[in-house]
Amino acid sequence: MSSARIYKVANRLADAVDVRFGLKLDAALARAHDAVREAQDGMMVSLREWVDEIEALCEQPEPDRARLAWLANGVLGVAGACGLGALSRCGGLFGRAIELMSEHDDWRSDMALVYATALGRMLEGADRAAEEAAVLVSLEAMNQRLSTPPQV
Repeated sequence: MSSARIYKVANRLADAVDVRFGLKLDAALARAHDAVREAQDGMMVSLREWVDEIEALCEQPEPDRARLAWLANGVLGVAGACGLGALSRCGGLFGRAIELMSEHDDWRSDMALVYATALGRMLEGADRAAEEAAVLVSLEAMNQRLSTPPQV
């Protein structure tokens, strides 16, 4: 006879907003906000690791695009949760660029390195907000160019 054990995964955010026992919406939202802020240090560590991995993968001639897309999507979500809007947007743009390059089977390592560099600089806070905004506009323009299939 076999037996199975069930383990409950700890989810601090879900535990903070458990409304089963009469927790009001405003209190649940305040607790959720506090739980996200408490987890922010760990999220920043994850962001640093992901951006470092993105930079390393982008230096390869044929990187694992699925892994790159997963990492870019992670940056999009986690940076947004940390209030890092420009970094989040950059992660989203990079994810879209990976998708576009894959659709056209036209991997451009030079373009990927531009996104990787932008992600690293935004994570470090190396530039002013206006400079980050200009970089995002430029990356959006690159995605527009990528949306047109390459001419053969």
